Amino acid sequence: MDTRSIQHPRHEAPIADVLECIDEGLLWLDRNFCIAGFNQAYLHLLELDAFTPLIGRPFKELLQQFEQEGDQIDGVDPAKHIADCMHRMQRQEDWQAIRIRPTGTVLKVKARPLPDGGYVFTYTDISVESRAFEELRRNAKATVVAFANFSEHRDTDTGAHVLRVARLVGETARLLQQRGHFSGILDDAYIDQVATASILHDVGKIATPDRILFKPGPLDAHERNTMRQHAVDGARMLTQASLLMDNSRYLELGAEIALTHHEWHDGSGYPNGLAGEEIPLSGRLCALADVFDALTSRRPYKAPWKTLHAIEQIRSLSGRQFDPVVVEAFLEVVEGRNQVKLVNWQPEMSVGNTHIDEQHQILIDTINQLANAEIRNDRAIVAMIIDELINYTVFHFEYEEDLIAAANYPDLEQHRRIHQGFVRWIRQVREEFTYHSRRQLGSEILGYLRDWLRKHILGEDQRYRPFLDNAEND
Repeated sequence: MDTRSIQHPRHEAPIADVLECIDEGLLWLDRNFCIAGFNQAYLHLLELDAFTPLIGRPFKELLQQFEQEGDQIDGVDPAKHIADCMHRMQRQEDWQAIRIRPTGTVLKVKARPLPDGGYVFTYTDISVESRAFEELRRNAKATVVAFANFSEHRDTDTGAHVLRVARLVGETARLLQQRGHFSGILDDAYIDQVATASILHDVGKIATPDRILFKPGPLDAHERNTMRQHAVDGARMLTQASLLMDNSRYLELGAEIALTHHEWHDGSGYPNGLAGEEIPLSGRLCALADVFDALTSRRPYKAPWKTLHAIEQIRSLSGRQFDPVVVEAFLEVVEGRNQVKLVNWQPEMSVGNTHIDEQHQILIDTINQLANAEIRNDRAIVAMIIDELINYTVFHFEYEEDLIAAANYPDLEQHRRIHQGFVRWIRQVREEFTYHSRRQLGSEILGYLRDWLRKHILGEDQRYRPFLDNAEND
C-alpha cells in the first residue's frame, strides 16, 4: 500500500505535490493538536521512518519521543519546552525555537496557529548558518579576550580572570531572566553580549603604572586617583574601537561596563557617583563578578579568600555597593556551583609549592563546576567552562614547566608531552561540543577529566617535587 497516499488524500494531490517540492519540513496539527499532515522534507529533517504512522498521533507524544532520542532545544530544558509548546498552542501564539538533533543537525522551528484552531510548523536546516555564526561568535570572543589580555597580562593567571568574570556575568544574567527581572533588557542576545563584553572591564588598566597597580600597601590620594582613571581610559578606548568596528555591540557594552563597574549602588563609587538604576545593568552585573573573582584569586598584593568568606563579604555589601536584586541571583549562582564534586583536594596532592598547589585547586574547582553545569544540561555554561579550562591549563602548564625547568627536572620533555597531549584532547572535545557532534560531555569525558587530573597531580607532578625542594634549599 502507498503510505504517502494515505498521508495525503487524492483530492489534495496538487497541494501535496507542491509541498513535496519545498525544502523546509512542514507539519500541521488539527484543533486537538494531533498530527493532520506533513511533507517528505519533514520526515527527512526529523529522521523519521516513512512507514511510521503519524496521522492522528498527539503532537505531545512526538515531542516526548524526540526528547527520549536525545533532541535538544537550544537554551531550554526539553521537558520544559514540551510544556511551553502545549501552553503556547492553547493560547494560539506564534513562537520559534532551535532544535538540535542527536546527529548535530540544527533546525529552526517556527509555529503558527491556523484559523481552524490547528497549528502549522516549519522546519529549516540551519546547520551551515549555525556553524558560521558560531565561528563568528568565537572569533569575536577571541578578539575581545586578546584585547583584554593587553591589560591583564601582568596578572598571575593571565586571561583566566576575565573568562571567569564573563561566566559569572552570563550565569547571573540568565538566572535574572528566568526570574522575570529586567525583562526589558534581558533577552538571549543581550546575555551573550554582556558576558563577552565584561571581559573588557579593566582594559583601561593598561595605562596604570605597575608601581600603583601592584603596590602591596594602601594607595595615597594621588595614587588612588590615578588608579581610578582606568575606568574612564577603558571606556574611551573601547568607544573609539567601537566606532572603527562599525559600532560593535560587544565593544559598546564593553565601554559601558568599563566606565560603570566601579559605581556603587548607594552612589559612593566612581568615576561619576551614579546610584541605583542610574548604573547600567551591565555595570551592576560585572561589578559583582569582578569583586568576587578578585577576592577569591591570588594577586601580587594578596592571598586568595575562601569562597564562603567572599560570599559573606558580598552579602554584607548588598544595598550598599551592589544591587540587592543582582546580589540575590549572583549568590544563588555561586552557591549552586559545587553541589557535585568529581574531585576533592587532598593534602597528599600538594607538591610543596604554594602557587602550583593553588593552580591545581583552581583546576579541580573548574572541573567540578563543569560537572555541575553538565548535570543542569546548560550548554552555554559548559562551553564557557571548557574555554576557561583550556585557557587555564595552558597557563598552568607553562608556569609549571618554567618552574621545573629552573629546578633542572630531568623528565621535563616527557612532562611537556603529557601536557601537550591533554591540551590537544580537550580542544578536540571543545570542537565536538561546539558544533553539536557531541550533544553532552557525558560520564566518559567527565570521568576521564577526573581520573587524568588525579593521576597527573598524584603521579607525574609528585615526581618533580624533590627537585623543587632541592632548588629551594640551594
